[in-house]
Amino acid sequence: MSLEEKVLEIMRETFGVKDVTTEASQKNCEQWDSLRHLALASELEEAFDLELEPEEIAEMTDFSRVVAMLKSKI
Repeated sequence: MSLEEKVLEIMRETFGVKDVTTEASQKNCEQWDSLRHLALASELEEAFDLELEPEEIAEMTDFSRVVAMLKSKI
């Protein structure tokens, strides 16, 4: 499973939405609220065994930024 596929899987589980795509962002996914944003950060930290800084978590506003941030950390 690629990094992108793993992120999509985590996002689908965290947001409770089966049709999350690579186009997902806080603007077009109504389930991506502040509480689920923090849950997403926690799930990503656990899945990829890393620690995210508050600034990094705040910058994760869409799928591509999440992936880019993770690639820079691993």
